[in-house]
Amino acid sequence: MILGIDVCHWDTKINWGTLKSSGVEFVFIKATQGNYLVDPMLNQYCSDANKAGLIVGLYHWCDPIISASRQADYFLKAISGLTYNMVSLDVEQYWADWAEWSKHNITKVFSSNQISENGRQVAAAVKTAIKTPAVVYTSSWFINEHAPTAVNWLKDYPLWLADYPYKTGRISATWESFKTDNKPKVSAPSLPRGITQWTFWQFTGDKFVLPGAASALDVNYYNGTLDDLKKMLGIRTETDTRPAPPTTEERVTSIEGRVTKLENAAKKQGWTL
Repeated sequence: MILGIDVCHWDTKINWGTLKSSGVEFVFIKATQGNYLVDPMLNQYCSDANKAGLIVGLYHWCDPIISASRQADYFLKAISGLTYNMVSLDVEQYWADWAEWSKHNITKVFSSNQISENGRQVAAAVKTAIKTPAVVYTSSWFINEHAPTAVNWLKDYPLWLADYPYKTGRISATWESFKTDNKPKVSAPSLPRGITQWTFWQFTGDKFVLPGAASALDVNYYNGTLDDLKKMLGIRTETDTRPAPPTTEERVTSIEGRVTKLENAAKKQGWTL
């Protein structure tokens, strides 16, 4: 398994070079929420992460009260022109009132069908519109308790699951000690009922403060090797023996070559061009 992180504007003073040199290979960056919030650090973080050589994912928080088409359009507009390797749809909201959520007193909740159908439609619209893989972020607790009907479509997507096998409390650590002394004591996240596999695992929550950021980082695993992840995303690997896609210049030359061959064949038949 390889390491990654996920960030939004709440994560501050990020040194992408330090993260990369410490073994972080990928990042999910928050892009949008509903149809009312573009993360203010989206463009900067996306640019900096790409420059540092990280594999970049951009994610959208699904709000079940907003129509799926409006959310998909909002997300796609926000990430248009950015360089990224994958996207993710965050399906975890079950409360209908943000004021109640902020006061930790939730009484108004969405039905399983509304949560599931809204998430399904957002994911489907985004997946249809882009060429990169679309991942769905959620948790077993959320699906089992609030959206069990979602398992009918979640199995069609790579899953990024949140599951934190740690006691509460904040820890400051080096990356070396984190990798050796603070690894999760379980080998995989818990799976929603009806789901048999996972692709990404957000396993720390905001517990660890690590070199490369001033704030606590969400740390993730990818369930495979770096080559596996690159193959999943269509990124060439060192062991890839397939010929590289032609450059724009090569494609133009190829087209001109074909035109020349057609012209010569026509002349042999006595045609005047």
